[in-house]
Amino acid sequence: MIGFMQKHRKYLVIVVWCSTIAFVGAGFVGWGSYTISGASNAVAIVGDTNISREKLQSEYNRLYGIYNQLVGGTLDKEQADKIGIESQALDNIIAQTLMLNFAHDLGLRVSKDEILKEITSIEAFKENGKFNQELYKKVLEENQVRIRDFETSIQDTIILKKLSVLLDIPLTPLELDVLKAAYFTEDNVSIKILDKSTINFKSSEEGIKEYWEKNKDIYQTQRGYELSIVEVFPNKIKYDEESLKKYYEDFKNKFLDNNGQIRTYNDAKNDILEEFKDSQAEKEALKEYISLRKDENKNAKNIEVFEDNKEYSIDFINLLSRSKERDTLKPIKIGDRYIVAKIIKIIPSVTKDYDSAKNEAEQDYIQAEKAKILENIANKELESGNFSGTDIGFIDRNTKKISGLSDSESLEFVAQLFTKTNDSGYILLENKAVLYKILEQRVKNSAIIAENLQFLINSGVQIKAKLVEKGLLDNLSKTYKIVKKI
Repeated sequence: MIGFMQKHRKYLVIVVWCSTIAFVGAGFVGWGSYTISGASNAVAIVGDTNISREKLQSEYNRLYGIYNQLVGGTLDKEQADKIGIESQALDNIIAQTLMLNFAHDLGLRVSKDEILKEITSIEAFKENGKFNQELYKKVLEENQVRIRDFETSIQDTIILKKLSVLLDIPLTPLELDVLKAAYFTEDNVSIKILDKSTINFKSSEEGIKEYWEKNKDIYQTQRGYELSIVEVFPNKIKYDEESLKKYYEDFKNKFLDNNGQIRTYNDAKNDILEEFKDSQAEKEALKEYISLRKDENKNAKNIEVFEDNKEYSIDFINLLSRSKERDTLKPIKIGDRYIVAKIIKIIPSVTKDYDSAKNEAEQDYIQAEKAKILENIANKELESGNFSGTDIGFIDRNTKKISGLSDSESLEFVAQLFTKTNDSGYILLENKAVLYKILEQRVKNSAIIAENLQFLINSGVQIKAKLVEKGLLDNLSKTYKIVKKI
């Protein structure tokens, strides 16, 4: 995915701009009332503002892309429905629309000059450092974004930026003191580590089957795709000296030395040959794409690809996951070749039967039962009053290493410890339980506080802004009538 983003960063700008600030809408599930209606293009109404299906689709695509990256490009429609991406997308757009309504009522406006200034500053629309109107139109067209919708999106973003300035409320002295106490407190802690690996537990067929029955939905087959594909290999491209020299003359600015000077033909010949073959292979792949899209390609072969297939890149799998049957994917380079693919059929993921899922379910069942036993041991030790641990000295929120724990376990333990209100207890990690007792607390010296004060203030302002934003949205949801129509 990172490689795809770097190669197509010009177009990703459009995605970012067309999905303006989502705020904290996901925290407001349950707003409004549902009605079933297919007659209108509006999916919701906020005050007097209609939210179109297109706007919802744009936000849905944005969230889908985020979740898909988090799971390595393997997200499909069924999983997206389970996560509730559509509901999250709608709530995000409602939150944004509430803020826009409020900004409008406050009298905040955006001039045409401000919109123009923002558009002309976007690098994706520049050529040789200057804004190019034809490039602007082309990029939007290739991303299937209407100019009017894009400029409205920018207008909304600028208004929301102006509104955010009004919500930037400084910290009071009391709030700053509270943050100092929270961030700069050190605890002298005694701990005892219980390790799951020391617990013996033997699984039973009955236990495994019962566990699988309760959790069968998590054991899914891989989603797959029946494809018609064509592969074009750059190393099979034929060439002659005349073609190479012409390519060099046309693109000599690509072949520079360490000082930024154009290399001679002879000096750069190996690189010229590689670039020439690659460019010709890409052109050939585009021709194959056109004929494959028309079902006229005689070079295509049919294969099945599943989402755990390691032969194909994550970029390719990600493209497949976002496509539908009969879609033809434009050429993508994977390793030493360009691939063009047409999706003949999507093979959906299904719940595995017991026999297929048994090995996975057994391991999960054993780990789950060991975790229960581990927690019971920790509880009994605390209740007995005989807990005797190792004094690890003073630790703070920035402590990264604790003896007996891995780096990641140390970070997780510290993060959880500083949210606890009791002076003793236990913290469950993935494979361990850590009993703790706070022996003493102190606040760091004033020099350390002074050194980190600006960071603390910045963090506090951000936290306060989010709380203010959430409170404002709560209030706005009562001020502007919200009706969901899906």
